[in-house]
Amino acid sequence: MTLTWATAANLLELGELTARWLTGELDETPTYGGSPDEETGPLIPLLAAVNRAGFLTGFSQPGDTDDGWRQRAAVCGYCDDATLDQLIAAFTPTDLVLLHEYTDSGIRLPVTLASGAAYTWVGGSPGVEHWDDQCSPAAVRELATSWYVTLVDPVWGRDDQLWPTLAAALHLPYPVAAGR
Repeated sequence: MTLTWATAANLLELGELTARWLTGELDETPTYGGSPDEETGPLIPLLAAVNRAGFLTGFSQPGDTDDGWRQRAAVCGYCDDATLDQLIAAFTPTDLVLLHEYTDSGIRLPVTLASGAAYTWVGGSPGVEHWDDQCSPAAVRELATSWYVTLVDPVWGRDDQLWPTLAAALHLPYPVAAGR
């Protein structure tokens, strides 16, 4: 049987489909219509590997500063207890921020500024309602009982700390080469 959003039954299968979307094999995800944003391009090999390693990503952005914009490197997604333990072990000795929750706590961090005002925020579980229409009930149940993790570099524009730490946490080489 071909793996689809409707047949995926767990985080690993959803992660595989998200990796396929990142690499251009699928046109969209249940949470994002269309291709990944252009700024995601350099992160795609790592994000695809991260999704295949058990951290189902739903948002990411590089650290960047450009003509009135400032971004913090950030990534959010779902994982199980064992993957959360790996992330905690890798991120705790750093100055990087790790938030984890089962339900929406209301905690938010700004990760993009435009002309000095907060523009993009991360944190707080988005829930699983947006997965209901396209995913199997088993996958939605697993998402609903998994951890929602937000990883943020607190330094505006820095893009060389979060990504290698994430790769190390999941025992992935860094940088990750393009391809499967």
